Amino acid sequence: MILYIFIGAVLGTVLGIALENVFPIFGYYLKFGFSPFTLHFVIGDLTLGFNLYVNVGTLIGVIIFVYLFLIL
Repeated sequence: MILYIFIGAVLGTVLGIALENVFPIFGYYLKFGFSPFTLHFVIGDLTLGFNLYVNVGTLIGVIIFVYLFLIL
């Protein structure tokens, strides 16, 4: 199911980006995550960060692929 959600999110995002010129609502997105931060160690540095962008196409893609997962 996680694979279906991931594929639906990727394809839905691509669809949303492709349709944002025709339907402006696809151009809006929400950003989840945290800004990058750096941990300084004696032997090196480690930078961590994570951002997830969700638009209308992403939601539509996830809903469609979860539905496909449930009926197949």
